Amino acid sequence: MKHTAHGTVELKAADIPADHERDYEYSVLFEDFTFQYRSQAEPTLHNIDFRVKPGEKVLIVGPSGSGKSTLAHCINGLVPHAFKGNCQGRFEICGEDALEKGIFDISKVVGTVLQDPDGQFVGLSAGEDIAFALENDCIDQEQMKKRVLEVADLVEISNQLHKAPQDLSGGQKQRVSVAGVLVDDVDILLFDEPLANLDPQAGTHAIDLIDRLHKQTDKTIIIIEHRLEDVLFRSVDRIVVFNEGRIIADAPPEQLLSGSLLR
Repeated sequence: MKHTAHGTVELKAADIPADHERDYEYSVLFEDFTFQYRSQAEPTLHNIDFRVKPGEKVLIVGPSGSGKSTLAHCINGLVPHAFKGNCQGRFEICGEDALEKGIFDISKVVGTVLQDPDGQFVGLSAGEDIAFALENDCIDQEQMKKRVLEVADLVEISNQLHKAPQDLSGGQKQRVSVAGVLVDDVDILLFDEPLANLDPQAGTHAIDLIDRLHKQTDKTIIIIEHRLEDVLFRSVDRIVVFNEGRIIADAPPEQLLSGSLLR
């Protein structure tokens, strides 16, 4: 990452360290993937075929109970490690078998921003919260401070680092959560219903932030969303529509929006 003349942090592909060079075709790959929770009689996901290329921005939509949240839990490792069940088919994250990886290993590749930022806070201040992952990795203090300031600048929250979580607005809390996953330099950003607890204005700012992150970084971005009115007309590469545990559409937004499926 680097500072521009205007003070904005911008990450270009050329700035990525050599160990971030990608040797895989897909950031996320599901092939004929079925998942059934232990507590349920029928699968929640049925024969899912779904691929996301590195750097893509994909919006996943569908009604409540359609399976989109379960898919998100697969991507961030909660399924099957925390939410137990039976998996069938192929599932890879960044070219590796995701079912052979633990939650900790997946968290180094996939950063999840929850719909309730309060459930994600672990620090006494915004700055401490952003630094949490670096502290766990025993990063040098000076390097840690530098990295925290970089990502705080990127999400425009650097003037709030001293504040306690309860003193932040909903939108500010979400920005701190985003910074907290960016600080670990993950490859994939997973936004799980980012608009759910925000008012319309804060929701617009949240989508603006996601748009800017996609333009300024090389991250793969996956957005799971139920509240569609603020998202559908934004820039995404594809919209994936879930219903009853199946993908019923996967197409560029202009193709879907010109049809009748989302009307």
